[in-house]
Amino acid sequence: MKQGDESRVWVIVGVLGSMALGIALIPLRSITTASNLAFVFLVFTIVVAELGGRTAGLITALVSAISLNFFLTEPYLRLTISKPDDVVAFFALAACGLIAAAFGRRRERWLDLAGREGKELDVVKKLVERLRDGRPLDEVLGDLRRAFRLGAVALRGAGDRILAAAPSGTTPGIPDTRLTPDTLMPSNETRIRFGVRGVRLPEGGGSLRFRPEQSGVSLDLWEGDAQGFSLDEARTLTIAASILEMELARARQAEASARIPAAH
Repeated sequence: MKQGDESRVWVIVGVLGSMALGIALIPLRSITTASNLAFVFLVFTIVVAELGGRTAGLITALVSAISLNFFLTEPYLRLTISKPDDVVAFFALAACGLIAAAFGRRRERWLDLAGREGKELDVVKKLVERLRDGRPLDEVLGDLRRAFRLGAVALRGAGDRILAAAPSGTTPGIPDTRLTPDTLMPSNETRIRFGVRGVRLPEGGGSLRFRPEQSGVSLDLWEGDAQGFSLDEARTLTIAASILEMELARARQAEASARIPAAH
């Protein structure tokens, strides 16, 4: 079940459950005060906020307060309150429910962050596995392009020679803008574009270069999504570029070592 569908399910559970609690507690309203019965709603709201997230917790808190007022405070079956203690119980329940919903929101953020980190780790893991299996660089770059929503990506070697590109068969130009590793911000421009997620690539593309004095390898990137990159995505893309550069260096070293016996 998708996260949005799951949240809607918990909203329905929160609304119907709050109303059902109000009806179920009617026999107890003559035995104890509404302030004591409010704890039952509060526990229910905390559970819904924890399992269903911010929206479900917020709606449950509001419906619980209304249900307490309608079913369990005098005059009954009316949205009015006559006793001061019941007024306090109503607003206390509403306030505590909103706090519980806020904690549910924080939990949503933690889960979202954990999900993004897991996805980015999978991208790096998949990249390493593809390189280890000897897959063509065009195919590897195609995976990166899809994972990071890029319009195009090219791997260049010494002399700006294209080693691989995605989409396959494209011959993109050379970007004028150098990108800062870890952030993908332009290193030679004062104007930086931002999207919903974070920094955006320059309009003419940008180049990530690693040890240019040694390998001359660069990863050129062109924007495919105006939302931009989060800081975690930028760092993951930098790690992927570094892995590609190290793999090319290893391949060149292995090729050079293979030529030495042949020369003798």
